[in-house]
Amino acid sequence: MTAGKVVVALTLSLGLASGLALADSGTGAATVSAAAPAAAGLFAKPLTLRGTLGNARIEMHLQLKPDPTEGIEGSYVIAGQSAKILLAGESENTDVVMEESLNGKDVSGEWTGSLVGNTFSGTWSTTDDAVTKPFVLVVQAPAQAAHSGK
Repeated sequence: MTAGKVVVALTLSLGLASGLALADSGTGAATVSAAAPAAAGLFAKPLTLRGTLGNARIEMHLQLKPDPTEGIEGSYVIAGQSAKILLAGESENTDVVMEESLNGKDVSGEWTGSLVGNTFSGTWSTTDDAVTKPFVLVVQAPAQAAHSGK
């Protein structure tokens, strides 16, 4: 059982693409689904988060995928822009790893961080790690998220 936890942690630290490669190795299939209970706990209800990505203000929405064993999905918007940037990833314990896409097909960035209490923080990077930015997002209370325009 401990070996499974090590493989899950390794999968998350290597990123989503590496996790998919491990899933095809035979022993990784159980590892990928092992992340689902943790994701179900953190993302039992859809989350709205607000904060900063580098110097930009953003609002992010995250939820479980329709099949929770497949991880989490969502999107974010940069303040002052209308384009939604799509997100998909996995969660294990407090660790969250996601890839983003501007067009729904190509990966444009990677998010690696931890959701501890009501704060999601970590590092965003381009796929080649040429650009990295810190992020700090705070989970909004449901009433706050619903009445953000007031």
